[in-house]
Amino acid sequence: MKKNISLAIIPARGGSRGIPRKNLELIGDKPLVAHTIEHAKKAKNVDVFLVNSDDAEIRTVAESYGALTMDRPDMYAHDKILQEVDLLLKWTVEAYETAHPEERVDIVVLLYPTAPLRDVKAIDQAIELVRDEDYDSALSLYYDDSYLWQINEDGKTVRPTNYDPNKRMPRQKESWNQWVENKAVYAIKRSVLFEVGRIGPKTGLVEMDKWRSIDIDNPSDLELARAVYKDKQNELDS
Repeated sequence: MKKNISLAIIPARGGSRGIPRKNLELIGDKPLVAHTIEHAKKAKNVDVFLVNSDDAEIRTVAESYGALTMDRPDMYAHDKILQEVDLLLKWTVEAYETAHPEERVDIVVLLYPTAPLRDVKAIDQAIELVRDEDYDSALSLYYDDSYLWQINEDGKTVRPTNYDPNKRMPRQKESWNQWVENKAVYAIKRSVLFEVGRIGPKTGLVEMDKWRSIDIDNPSDLELARAVYKDKQNELDS
């Protein structure tokens, strides 16, 4: 009988539009990708974790931090395909099972390396929602009380999208059901991933602090993450 496992997949491309060689940029004294490897290593509900990359240097760095690695096919070495991540996850699951026929991936965990400040507990909580509480999938979110606006078709004027400024309550009394996907943690049933995608019909949330939710996409994000990491290092390393 095959052993059911949870597999955490860390997709780390060599190319990046916003920051060249982003996954090797330093946050503190470690490359960006290494922070997510260490999160996966600390998560008690992750059985196996691997870095999927088209870049040999990233794979070498990942291995030095204890991760299994997989060479990403050229067809997934960019971000131009609709639902590319779902396709990559499916390919990785099948490739892993081919290499480890004694194991069956039951839960797939997606950990983007661009979230170096994530809470490790959120990984375990997301897996538990899928494994123990019969959710199709789970993801990390942070609560957002922002006043949102849109630019009108004329390109000059603006309008509010989530509140009426003429009926605004005192800030401390305002509350609404608005959450932001922070791209830090996803957990998915294998069957749901292959039949629907990484977000299933019954999806649970794991709340994460806003300061932990920085998703590094451009140089400003990188500098902010470095500053927060320096300020919160003791808490992050505990």
